[in-house]
Amino acid sequence: MSTLITEHCTVLEQLKENYEFYQNRDDILHDFYTELTRLQSSDAITFRQEINKVTAILCTNILNLNELILQYFLDYFIQLLKKWSELTYFDDSNEVETFDSISIIFQRHTHRCSNELLVKEISQCLLTIARIGKSMITCQSITAITRVLKICTGIWNSSGHAFMPVTPLDDSAIKCLCAPYTIEVFAQFNLSVKSDERTPAEDFVLNGLHYHVSWMNRDATQERANELREHLLPSISDLLDTYATSYKEWSQSSINIITTLTTSFLYSVQLTIVNDIHIDVQQHICDSAIRILFHTETPSMKLKNNCLQYVYMGTSNDKILDHLKSQQLTATMFKILNMYKNEAEIQFNVYRILAAIMTEEDIKRLDDPGAIAKVFLDHLTEIKDLLGWETRIKNLLTSLKILLQHDQIRDEIYEQDGLPLFIYCATLPRYDKIIHQRALENLLIMSFHEKVNKNLKEDTDLMAQVKSMSEDSTEPDVQRAAEGLLWMLTKDETSKDSVDDKSSEHTYDIMISYSHKDKDLCFRLYDRLQKDKFRVWLDRDQMHGTTLEAMSNAIEKSEFVFVCMSDSYKQSGYCKMEAYYALERQCCIIPLIMKAQYRPDGWLGIIVTGRMRIDLPKYGFEDAYDKLMVEIDRNRKEKAKSTIMPYHDSPSALKLAHDLPSMFKPSHETPVQADKKRPKVTYEAKQDHHLPLNIEEWNKDDVHQFFIKQNLTCFLPICERMNGALLLQLYQMCATNSPVMFQSLNNQLAIVESDSKPSTIQTMEYLQFLNDLKIFVPITIEKTETPGGRSALCVIL
Repeated sequence: MSTLITEHCTVLEQLKENYEFYQNRDDILHDFYTELTRLQSSDAITFRQEINKVTAILCTNILNLNELILQYFLDYFIQLLKKWSELTYFDDSNEVETFDSISIIFQRHTHRCSNELLVKEISQCLLTIARIGKSMITCQSITAITRVLKICTGIWNSSGHAFMPVTPLDDSAIKCLCAPYTIEVFAQFNLSVKSDERTPAEDFVLNGLHYHVSWMNRDATQERANELREHLLPSISDLLDTYATSYKEWSQSSINIITTLTTSFLYSVQLTIVNDIHIDVQQHICDSAIRILFHTETPSMKLKNNCLQYVYMGTSNDKILDHLKSQQLTATMFKILNMYKNEAEIQFNVYRILAAIMTEEDIKRLDDPGAIAKVFLDHLTEIKDLLGWETRIKNLLTSLKILLQHDQIRDEIYEQDGLPLFIYCATLPRYDKIIHQRALENLLIMSFHEKVNKNLKEDTDLMAQVKSMSEDSTEPDVQRAAEGLLWMLTKDETSKDSVDDKSSEHTYDIMISYSHKDKDLCFRLYDRLQKDKFRVWLDRDQMHGTTLEAMSNAIEKSEFVFVCMSDSYKQSGYCKMEAYYALERQCCIIPLIMKAQYRPDGWLGIIVTGRMRIDLPKYGFEDAYDKLMVEIDRNRKEKAKSTIMPYHDSPSALKLAHDLPSMFKPSHETPVQADKKRPKVTYEAKQDHHLPLNIEEWNKDDVHQFFIKQNLTCFLPICERMNGALLLQLYQMCATNSPVMFQSLNNQLAIVESDSKPSTIQTMEYLQFLNDLKIFVPITIEKTETPGGRSALCVIL
């Protein structure tokens, strides 16, 4: 025992009893340093006892410590760390207690923890924990390791930046967090959420390792994101499920932990967006998140926003999006909107989810479809000039792109001056390539609107910039978007000659129009067609490095155009461009359904109305392929009937047209039969029939009687299965793209009519249809100033 150290400790204990803290006594500190140095080299056992006494009293902040004693403690602490990481266990309880006391001292003197040797030894300790596992995190000294780890993280995180720079502890912290024992710690926390007390192991994993990883450099985290997702996703799901079930029993500290966990993984790891890793777990996270949102008394509004963010990110994964749509989530989201009317951030996130999941029918049911457009446009206007908001701008443009597939919302965006916003985002030099690309793609979709197309053409500055990007951009995605927009704005200058020069000569049998998200199934179809000797045009690189002239030439020179339908196809401006051009060229379009349960609506539904659809998921690839061969053969026979010379005898057919390959045999034992011809139908007027004043209330019989009484029976072969809602959708498409739809309706009529001389819709009949139906269209759609949902006929009456 050291008499000098004992005397000084007695003095310090007296100061402590008198609450006299932070005293300046360099004389005592100098004596401590001198005596400990002597004992360390002469009497190891006494040294361990005396340094334990000294650090125990000094960690209570009795004295202001000088650099001499701090350096001494640092050197000794590094020695203890080295012993710990090398599994040379501490000699006695004195070392364990000293280890803990020095870590407490460093909480006040954090600058000492930036020492390079200290950080190196902490990293080695973390690697040892990752390797050895449970026995290391349950030992008494883990508390000191946690304390110093948090100090180091705090030092690196004090720079004022959103995230830390790359640090020497990053790799070892992630290895430690992804070790098997952390799953047990998460499970233990899940069982102890009622308590405010955390075990040392829980504190190490949740407040030490997780705290460090949550502040890591974003790029460094992303490099290890897959590992973190794979290991921790089920644990996050279990915690959210427990909270959704028993949130009232959770302590405040437990709520803080789950809020921090969901926040860090939301923005750093983004657990819900990676494809095909624990898809069932990702779906469960979204389901639990929605359940939590219905608990209005949940104290953490931040957690609720995180839950909405998880659901929103889930919509970027096709499988999760299909799951969410199957839950009829639209009505649920509107309920949440009503529950949180005064929470702007929640309202915004709900609208982002609605943008991804709403169908054409959902849009038509909206009381004010302009409201959802306004939410996004107002927010984009608010943040477009703010630094650091680029990710939110990208997400906003993505949501708007999805909404633009609905013509009603597209028109609202135009009316609310969304066009200048897209132009601004597409051309502002400081924005990155993704913002430029998404803004250009939105302009491309908007350009299908006649007024938008005209406005963009007249903007000479924009046209020059788009032309420059299409020719000079080094970013393939930006260049492609610029090419697409430029093609849409200039194609009318050459399209008339192109249509007039249409030749029966075909370079290709088939052109496949598809979304890149459906590439696997499309590539399989392409390979099978090639094997069966069909001449097929398909761009495997989605036009990267390929001019749009190649696409248009392929459509012009193909006998058939396969439209590969899915949600992603409908949302793509490029796909819409291809489908419309094929329609303008009067190509033989065969629709293929690429996703299970998919039903085309909106502009895509109109284009494929009356055409035989081949449902690949429903029938399976082989059976669907057989049906596709039958449909090709049926179309060729129909075409042959309309020519003077039988198709199979014509020189062009012998030269270029590709008959079904001789090796083709349906896989069924029973041969696949072509569809029977549509029988001639006679329609009769009902004298006592009265049409409802609002078209949305019409049934199929009402639709029949409208066409009969207006002497427009030429429309019935393609409209006989429509109710009022579908007929209204057709009317809106015709009103928006009148010339294209006039041609489309006649094309469809030619397909469904069984006569050798099919009837046609004359120009006067088409114009009469638009004029006569208009009075039954609700004025909320016609944009009159009269309030309410009544039809124009109601207003007249």
